[in-house]
Amino acid sequence: MRNPQFPRRRDVIGSALAAVTVGGLSTRSGVAAPGAASRKPKTKIRIGARINARWLESENDDDLKFLKQIGVSYADITLDMIDGYAQTGSFTKAALHKLIDRLAAVGLRIERANSLGSHYLDAHLGRPGAQKEIDNLKRIGELLAEAEIPVYGIQACQASLHVKMGGRGWSRKTGRGGYRYAAFDLEAAEADPPETRYAVTADQLWDGLLDIYRQVIPVVDGSKTRVAMHGNDPPLYHYLGNPQILCRFADFDRLFAEVPSSNNGITFCVGTRYESGQDVIEGIRHFGRKHQLFHVHFRNVRGTLPADRGYAEVFLDEGDIDMVNVLRTLNEVDYDGVIDYDHPMAITGDGPLPKQYIAFAVAYMRGLLHGLPNR
Repeated sequence: MRNPQFPRRRDVIGSALAAVTVGGLSTRSGVAAPGAASRKPKTKIRIGARINARWLESENDDDLKFLKQIGVSYADITLDMIDGYAQTGSFTKAALHKLIDRLAAVGLRIERANSLGSHYLDAHLGRPGAQKEIDNLKRIGELLAEAEIPVYGIQACQASLHVKMGGRGWSRKTGRGGYRYAAFDLEAAEADPPETRYAVTADQLWDGLLDIYRQVIPVVDGSKTRVAMHGNDPPLYHYLGNPQILCRFADFDRLFAEVPSSNNGITFCVGTRYESGQDVIEGIRHFGRKHQLFHVHFRNVRGTLPADRGYAEVFLDEGDIDMVNVLRTLNEVDYDGVIDYDHPMAITGDGPLPKQYIAFAVAYMRGLLHGLPNR
């Protein structure tokens, strides 16, 4: 029996196609409807793109220009795009503004700056060197707040950091027309456990994470920069022979209660939250009503860990999740941040960067945004 939370595929496609007309274009003539230019936006939700250092390698920054050309104005960056971070775990004000200015030259603004967990592993585990890594995170927070970067990503400790060769359970499968997507199988992951480097406990991870947050949150408190936690991916409390601690809504609630601040909230990954088996819509309402939704990864999947012991990351229009309802619920709770496609698919003809899927995903999201009902 079809889950009433999820619409028929034709309903999703129909909504996106209808959005073309709603958005102010005649589907027959391609001519803007009268008054379209002056029409007020129906929502504060904006579209972003998740990028990394590979996006900085093209001549004349043509890869970055591509994003702007398809309607993206906001970038979700990794901090290793900033000079110095990969080597030291931190960077200077000048290095940050060098990247800000480079993106601004093509019409992009940094919306989320995401740290890499390997640069504060000692802090997560409470090992010697922890305070130096936390000091780096604090300094980064100061610089991001000064530059008014809206979202600072500080992540959960992933089990893959504790093992040798940690990609167990993942494979590439083929979808419609031959596109390739990532699939996770829990039985495969458990059948061939990797060698662990050291012993880790859940209490140790909580102690380390709370130490990080209790020192970093005060640095950004009251500023326009908010710290957003993504959580563990895959959302498993035990993975690769190690514990993980941020897998369910209650875990995020604990983090936000332990370090209370209006600047402490969630990067709500629609895919990961669905994979955990919890209700995505209720999760959006839960965190949205408490003003803890800071960033949204807008991606679709098939299957959940509790029901299927695995899942597949597929095209936005192919998964189990009703993405129309996701967007409407975000609008309902007055979410005013960015949504981005997060994990791309591999499409025939793409080069080193998955531009074709990104263009599809951005167009799909733009259609859904234009199709939102008037409020």
